[in-house]
Amino acid sequence: MTVSTVHTAAVVGLGTAGTELARRLSGAGIRVIGVEPDGEAVARALRAVGSGPVEVTSRVAAVAAADLVLEAVPEPEAAKRAVLTAIAGHRRADVPIVTTALSTPVAALADAAPGPLLALRFARADRLDAAELARAPGAPDEALRRVVSTLAAGGVTTHEVPDRPGSLAPGLLLGFLNQAAWMCYDGYVEPEVLETAVRLGCGWREGPLGVLAAIGHRTATDILRGLQQRLGERYAPAPLLAGPPVAVSPRPEPVTDAVPEVRTVAVLGSGTMATGIAEVFLRAGHRTLLVARTEEKVAEARAAVEFGLLRTGRATEEVTEALGRWSGHTEVAVVAQADLVVEAVVEDLAVKRRIFGELGALCRPGTVLATTTSALSVTACATASGRPRDVLGLHFFNPAATMDLVELVRTEHTGESALAAARAVLAAAGKVAVECEDRTGFVVNALLFPYLNDALTALEDPRVQPALLDTVMKSVAGQPLGPTRLLDMVGADVALEVQRRLHQDQDQGRGRPVPAPTDLLRRLVDRGFLGRKSAGRGVRVLLTEEARAGAT
Repeated sequence: MTVSTVHTAAVVGLGTAGTELARRLSGAGIRVIGVEPDGEAVARALRAVGSGPVEVTSRVAAVAAADLVLEAVPEPEAAKRAVLTAIAGHRRADVPIVTTALSTPVAALADAAPGPLLALRFARADRLDAAELARAPGAPDEALRRVVSTLAAGGVTTHEVPDRPGSLAPGLLLGFLNQAAWMCYDGYVEPEVLETAVRLGCGWREGPLGVLAAIGHRTATDILRGLQQRLGERYAPAPLLAGPPVAVSPRPEPVTDAVPEVRTVAVLGSGTMATGIAEVFLRAGHRTLLVARTEEKVAEARAAVEFGLLRTGRATEEVTEALGRWSGHTEVAVVAQADLVVEAVVEDLAVKRRIFGELGALCRPGTVLATTTSALSVTACATASGRPRDVLGLHFFNPAATMDLVELVRTEHTGESALAAARAVLAAAGKVAVECEDRTGFVVNALLFPYLNDALTALEDPRVQPALLDTVMKSVAGQPLGPTRLLDMVGADVALEVQRRLHQDQDQGRGRPVPAPTDLLRRLVDRGFLGRKSAGRGVRVLLTEEARAGAT
């Protein structure tokens, strides 16, 4: 049989995934035989499919009429194995079977269905525009072509990938989502804060709880349990998934009697984040002071701020007016003039503590003192200041001038007056503040860097290349950027430091175990392949060089 003679497809299991497959294939003019014993499921499927050429039966023997069989029953391996065995007893010898098993490698199911067997893996059935396809050992090229051609007719783009538990994009995405659900279940972050933080911090269209609701809590739980058995306790399903989807509603604004007014902001530092933050406050109309180590750094900072203002398309007179409120300094004592001081120096706790000791002595009572750390202890900075009620974290995201999200981090000592001032100044600057407690990685980084670490673990498999991984994460998982490109943007050195701290601090008693940084991440840093900051030499370049060295 050739690809062109595929006229009939059988879909066994008419849940969400099976119904979507039936809808797409029937819409392409392919005759579909649906096999489903549950009458309610059949009724839902027929409503969803509409008037397409679909016949429904409860008899598995009907697959004998199909040129292609797709199995789409729920995930537990035992259920998959039983259905595949039943299908294999009736399908014609040359007809491929496609299983939707995700947590179980297709090779482990090959004995249940001798003959051409493949696995179709997707992130969510309601957006099945793209999926990953893996072959069991011995599945011929003709079977692959037949499956690819048939799915393409239904508008499903397929990417052939190695056969792994969780596959690539679906497993990585579910790992991220499960950690987010644990974070919410542990009470560290409220649902609406979590959704906002991930949407704005990671560029998602929906927050993780919304994505989990679309996947289905039961489906996610079944897959995660299978991954837990094969890959370890990190995939233990969050108890949150045992209940209905979490309702997400806007939080009421905090009520504060008096909000301290912030007229002057001082920024300590002259790097990319410091100049971006200075630009934010200038654009919001604040008098802005920047403190750098040398006059040369001050001049470079001014040029960066001016370029940033011009890049926004502002008129020359507006830029001139904004720069009239800017001044650069090399003496830290100038912070005595500020109502808000934002520290944005190197991620070294000893350096930050020394600076906060100076700020505590120099600044007026009530001046808000903020650190922009992405992973270090805000509490440690607060205690060093000698005035911990005034200290909080303002974790801006890069580029600070254009990213809307700021994580507003409170310690157990932070006073309401400081929080109120921070909320007001961020709102005036057009930023969305999500509030969280002081914990390693806060919200976004505590989710993002373990995901990047897991992605690098996948790349340790020589069958998985960076281009393939980035492609499927964008195409199948709907990510705005592939993980290797994202890692090159943030810097491997930053990822290593954050992942190391998350691993070290996992005794904070929340969430699932956090693995140590992968060997590939360590090699990237040890050899100076940091991404953009090392002239673009990042993950792809390192792996290419290592592959060449191994071939010689």
